[in-house]
Amino acid sequence: MKIDPNESDKYVEENFFSQEIAVNERKYVFNKLFFHYKKDWQSSFALMLFLSVGIACLGLSENSSATIIGAMIIAPLGQPIVALGGAIALGWKKQSFRMVLIIFLGIVGSLIVSYLIGLTLPDLSPNEQLLIRTAPDLRDLGIALLAGAGGSYGYYRSEYSTVLAGVAIAVALVPPICACGLMLEQGNYILASGSILLFFTNLMGIAFSSILVFFLLGLKTKRNRRWFYTGSIFIIFLGSATILPLALNYDKFTSGAQFQSSIFEKSASVLNQSKNAPEIKNILIQGTAAFITIKPFPENKNEREKLINKLEDATGLQVFLINPTKEDYNYKVK
Repeated sequence: MKIDPNESDKYVEENFFSQEIAVNERKYVFNKLFFHYKKDWQSSFALMLFLSVGIACLGLSENSSATIIGAMIIAPLGQPIVALGGAIALGWKKQSFRMVLIIFLGIVGSLIVSYLIGLTLPDLSPNEQLLIRTAPDLRDLGIALLAGAGGSYGYYRSEYSTVLAGVAIAVALVPPICACGLMLEQGNYILASGSILLFFTNLMGIAFSSILVFFLLGLKTKRNRRWFYTGSIFIIFLGSATILPLALNYDKFTSGAQFQSSIFEKSASVLNQSKNAPEIKNILIQGTAAFITIKPFPENKNEREKLINKLEDATGLQVFLINPTKEDYNYKVK
């Protein structure tokens, strides 16, 4: 039977906050933050995660923003990330690794469930809700940092606990994982990599903000400072790995027409060297996806696949060829 650390470590309880805050409030914050000390938390966590993943996948498949927001609100994955920041701020190595394990299992479980749900769905043409989760940039990192700070403070002060739902919406964690699982099932690996980059960006932003906020508010002890510095540096190091790809995506966003012209030129060069030299009639770039309308449209499936692979190698984008004779311009060519 697990024992609440408030009972087993009086030193931590008495020095949980450096500020003069009532003991009962310290216990409230502690027990809410480190939820894994509650009885049968595993079944509740798994159930809510499964439900949120299912809702998010269905919402993504039908391009429903309202449904996806519902999945964001009930998703429990943000809580262990905030708790990870709290454990590092406290200098608790063992608790930190427990949170990392919970987060890892949550990610893997969500990917598996979303992939399996994708098998039951018809072929998914990348829609707006999927595409906006495949091309994160520096703005997303800024949102994660600010929302993570708000969420951490919401755990710290009970009167601001209502902000947690807003934080869950601002920094989506489950929908990017679900988008990744669905795109992996469809074989759209470039879009899947963009989705997992968004999730990792949000994870690192929340974790770093939590460490900083809890440390500044006094959620620390005089012991185990070594792990506090080690854990903080590790989070900063991992977070810095996202800076380059986020900066590149932001550069593409700000360059606008220039970037689209570059993709047009690269695509035209590949098409000119292919059989029948198709002409580009239209090109639409959304995130890391490029919808290219060409004529004549190659009817042979193997020829289309080879052409798509060459275009993806040249552009670095997930390419979808569009047949101009089709009325549905979301028609996906595999």
